[in-house]
Amino acid sequence: MKFKKAFAAVAMSAFIALSLCGLVGCADNSKQVITDSLTEEIESLKNPDAAMIAEMSSEVPASTFEQLGLNSDDVVRALFEGFDGTVDNVEVNGKNAEAIVTLSSKDFSQIEDVMTEVTDELTDNVEQFSGMSQSEIMTWVGQQLMEKINAMPVITHDPITIEYVLNGNTWEPTEDAETAVFNALF
Repeated sequence: MKFKKAFAAVAMSAFIALSLCGLVGCADNSKQVITDSLTEEIESLKNPDAAMIAEMSSEVPASTFEQLGLNSDDVVRALFEGFDGTVDNVEVNGKNAEAIVTLSSKDFSQIEDVMTEVTDELTDNVEQFSGMSQSEIMTWVGQQLMEKINAMPVITHDPITIEYVLNGNTWEPTEDAETAVFNALF
């Protein structure tokens, strides 16, 4: 379903931003620079401003949500409701660093079940929808999805390790950082 791909694109755009930021700092304050930067990224996702919401919304063609009668900005806000995180620890060892981060978010593992519930309700109650136009049915599907997304519980995920390497005077996350964040959330 297009919505599942759209959902993944929106969610990933935010979490990639969280894990892939480059951090400038000298050796004496590297631990604090990494901690402060990750904390700032987490805070920006907890309380996304209009520009961030628009950026995440742009990851998905507007028509994907519009056909369900949804506004992509509203979907993004719903997906990130309850998001939080903490930087539990940062260890610096020469030109390598590891940040242990714990994230809380909607239980994204439920999104497929949510879509199945809506589809089942649609197919199990054909008579309810027999007098509706295709557009009305799609709007109903969108309303149901938003209700279920809004009702999804917020869970705390297992801590993840985001590894960094020092490149000149910039701490850069390794290629595994994106995978670590994605695996923790999905």
